[in-house]
Parts: sequence; C-alpha cells; structure tokens
Amino acid sequence: MEHSAGRKTVILVLLVFGLVFAFGDVSMAATLTVGPGQTYTTIQPAIDAALAGDTINVKTGLYNEDLDIDKNNLTLKSIDGPGLAEIQGFAMADVITVGSGLGVTLDGFRILPGGFANTAIYHEGGSMTDPVKITNNVIEDFNDPIAWGFYAMWNYLENASFSFCENTLRNCTRGIYVWGFKNSTIEVSGNVLEDCDEYPIMVEYMDYEGDGTEARINDNRVTLSAGKDGDTAISVSHSEKTTEITGNVVEGNFQTGIYVENTGAEGQSPAVLLMEKNEVRGTGLGMRFRNMAYNMPSEVTVRYNTLKNNEYGVYIDSLGAFGDNPLTKIVFTKNNIEGSGYGFYNGDVVKVNAENNWWGDASGPTHDDNPGGTGDRVSDNVDFDPWLSEAWEEDDSGSSGCSAGILNPLFLLLLVPVGLLLKKYR
Repeated sequence: MEHSAGRKTVILVLLVFGLVFAFGDVSMAATLTVGPGQTYTTIQPAIDAALAGDTINVKTGLYNEDLDIDKNNLTLKSIDGPGLAEIQGFAMADVITVGSGLGVTLDGFRILPGGFANTAIYHEGGSMTDPVKITNNVIEDFNDPIAWGFYAMWNYLENASFSFCENTLRNCTRGIYVWGFKNSTIEVSGNVLEDCDEYPIMVEYMDYEGDGTEARINDNRVTLSAGKDGDTAISVSHSEKTTEITGNVVEGNFQTGIYVENTGAEGQSPAVLLMEKNEVRGTGLGMRFRNMAYNMPSEVTVRYNTLKNNEYGVYIDSLGAFGDNPLTKIVFTKNNIEGSGYGFYNGDVVKVNAENNWWGDASGPTHDDNPGGTGDRVSDNVDFDPWLSEAWEEDDSGSSGCSAGILNPLFLLLLVPVGLLLKKYR
C-alpha cells in the first residue's frame, strides 16, 4: 500500500513539473542582458553571441543601431517596461531585419527611424518552424513615402504562426503590411494606429498556391486626426478558409474604412468571412467589397457593425464569378447604417440579402420600393425588407486583442502516460 502511494507521489511530482514546463516557459535556453554596465552595451553583439532559442533582455536606454536577427526563435524584450528600451535606426536600412524562415519575439520596444529607414521591422518570410510574435511595441515617425511599420514580404510565409498584437503605430505613412501566406495562421489584433494615412493595415494573398490560411484582424483602432486624409484603413485580400474581421474601429477621413477583395481566390471551398462588431465613421466608403465570391463559393456574414456618417455605408463593386452560385451565402444583417449619402450600394446585378438592418429611421431606407422610407438610401438589387425599427445595441461580451493560444503540446503528451499510470496504481 505504501509502495503504491510512493509511486503516486512520484507521478504527481512529474505532473507538476510538466505543468510548470508547459506554462512557465522553462527551458535550457540562455538569457543575455544588454544595457549600461552589462557585458553587452549594445544589442547586435548580444544577438551575434546568442544561440537559437535564447532570450535577450534589453534595459532602459537609447540604442542607435540597425539589428540583423539571424538566429531562430530569439526573444528580444524591453525588460524594464514597454517603450523604455528605444531602438533608433542608424544607417540607410531597415531598423530590425529578421532572416528568412526564422521565428522571433519582439516585445516592448520603442522603434524610431534614423536619417532614413524603409521599415521598422522587416521579415524576409520563408518556411517557418517557430512563431513570429511582434507585441507591445511603439513604432513612430516612419513617414517617408515608402516606409512601413512592419513589413513581411520577400518570400511567402509558409507554415507560419504570425501575430502582430497590442502595438502602437504613430505618424507612419504605412503601417502593418504582410502578404503571401501558405498554410498559416495570422493574428493582427489589439493594435492602435494613429495618423498612419496610406495603408495602416494591409493583409494580402492568404491563399498562396491554394493552401489556405486562417486570419484574425480584430480589435484594432485606426484613426486620423482632423484635417488629415487617408487611403484605406484596413485592407484584406485573397482570403480563404476562415477570416475574421471583428471589433475594429476606424475613424477619420479615409477614402475607405475596411476594404475586402477577392474572397475565395483559389483552393479550399467555401471561403468563410465573418465581419462583426466593427465601427466605421466619417470615411468615404465605410465597407467596400470587390469579388466577394471570386473563384469559388464563399460564405460571407456581415453583422452587428456600426457604419455612421460615411458617404457610403456599404459599397459593393462586384460579387465575383461565384456570386450567384447556390453554395455562396452572402448576408448583411443587424447592422446600424445611418448618416450616409448611400447606406448600401450594390453595383452587381445579383441581389444581396440585407434584411433586418437599421437604416437610421423606423420607416426604413429610402428607395422607390419603400415610398415612406426616410432612412439611408439603398440602391437596386438590395433585399432590405424587413428592416429593424430601432438600432441594435452593443453588449459587453466578446474578446479583445490576441487569442490566448493553445496548450503546450509537450504537456498534452505528458498527460497520456501519467493518466495511464494513475489508473494502474489507483
């Protein structure tokens, strides 16, 4: 009996160790510290000395250098707090360059251009084995006409887990630009972009070679100051599998608030797109769609959004080649659309389901088929009846920012033999 109890104790100790390992980031990797009085007083020598998987803690200070990350799965962190370690570009180059195929974590820095810099953070793409995590950084004043806050291009990203979350970008001509994904997951969530006037958020070509990518563009806030003009606040193209564009806020004189094109370009069918609880105010085209079922059937749901004081609330260029396919389902419902010159404009000949929306007045939208309607105008080929007699009200439920992630797979593997042993000695 005591022998069995002893074995149980050993097993439980192993289980606790597994929990700590899984959730406590326990590893054999080294930690290097950069800062005044440390072995490394600048960041690049620490990167050069590090091995794959190491962590580099950077203390408070201004580091005037361009960084070249050539080791896989390094973590660089502003250890004294967000924004206290500042990296300012030095040469005519990108401030931080991450090599092809490399995972990396960049956490808590303030990144500034030097005399000239194309990009704050540039990733060369490639086939990935470890995640790319850009989080909690402040990126400012990349306002050269060809400057980007984050830019991932060059090669496509394959098998990538990519997240750009809880960052702040200010006064950048362009903001976040990533493209060319194959069999990956993308998370662009919880970011604040202020006065990034051309393309603050752009995610493109998520169907590279037909191997679909799942994407979440959620809970970002994109704004322009009074007197500033912008192009497109959030742009998403060539998506398939499942794409979520939810909880974003766009305010300011952008030509377009949220632009979605070429949904279902190739590969896995149907392409699934959910646009929910976004707010777009004061733009030219609040939400613009082009080729909503481009090369295969799509399931597009646009609901619980607030589109207010835009020239057009919803503007559809075209539904695409599969717009009238019986497997395509496109629904606009329970949106608040008001204060627009046109609440809903459909440029396609296929009628769109836009039932149960609020058009700014209980009488419904303005259209010849609704003689008493005084709400926002709708075009032909829009099924708007029935409509809501009052606006829907937002609740406080829902998540924000980046997703929580999943259990460490090593922990999941550990549970199986431990469970069997516990059963054996029960």
